[in-house]
Amino acid sequence: MSLQLSLALGLGFGAFAAMLAFVIVYEAYRRQQFTTRRIWRESLTAAFFAFGIFFVSALVLGYVLHRSL
Repeated sequence: MSLQLSLALGLGFGAFAAMLAFVIVYEAYRRQQFTTRRIWRESLTAAFFAFGIFFVSALVLGYVLHRSL
């Protein structure tokens, strides 16, 4: 697996995971009636975390697969 493919997959799946995490956390906090500022802060934190996990995972997986093939 090439570095370019790993980057593309990491960006694609990372962005998708970030959007889903944002929506899930936003809705959960909105139902609990937190302040708007806290809802946005927690939602963005979850989105960045999800993006980071998926992006790094794609890079590591690409490296491992490249080394084993």
